[in-house]
Amino acid sequence: MGMTNSQKAKKYGASSGKAGGAGSSPARSPRRGQHVYEMPDGALKAEPGKSSSASIVVGAALIIGIAIWAYYHAVVLTGFSERAAGGMGVPELQLGGFDQPYITQFSQALGDSGLGDYTGVHATTGLFAPLLFALGMLLFFGLNTPKRALKWLFWLAALAYALVFVVGNRVLESAVASPNDADLVASASGLVIARWALLAALVVVALIVNIMIVRRKLNDFAEGKLPGQRPRE
Repeated sequence: MGMTNSQKAKKYGASSGKAGGAGSSPARSPRRGQHVYEMPDGALKAEPGKSSSASIVVGAALIIGIAIWAYYHAVVLTGFSERAAGGMGVPELQLGGFDQPYITQFSQALGDSGLGDYTGVHATTGLFAPLLFALGMLLFFGLNTPKRALKWLFWLAALAYALVFVVGNRVLESAVASPNDADLVASASGLVIARWALLAALVVVALIVNIMIVRRKLNDFAEGKLPGQRPRE
């Protein structure tokens, strides 16, 4: 006479009482894959890809370029004007340009030794600042501007700024060395004005690109495409 389920459970344990027999193994239901909608919040994570790595590199380059640009204008040039020019502001910080009497006075304040230091400032920090700043802008525009024609237009503005900056420094050195040359002084003044105008244009372009980024993020959020979002049907 066979044992009842309660007797089996008492002798072999609770699991035995539910089994079909002493030697039988409990039936296992086939495992079903977990649907994405059944995952708890935070379980669906995006894997890091090339775009995220590129964003980190571009962001670092942009921050470094802006930091060196700010250091050059706020620390190097102002310190040089106090130290070598007797407190007289350097020509490149004159946003509206300058005239021949100004350059003559600046040249006299510098003297021969000051002119050499002025050239040295342009050859070091004054060279790295515009190049690194423009490089950061180029990478930023290239990564976040999907339209090819618009991307080239933005790149052209960044390249023009770097070119005008570097060439303008050389013309400034020549104008300070020859303050009696009215044409040279006028060219230097025009390049300084162009430098600041191009900088303003780059700021506007950067704002436009940031607006484009925000709009894309909002569209991706509305469509459930952002990392961590549950995909929509």
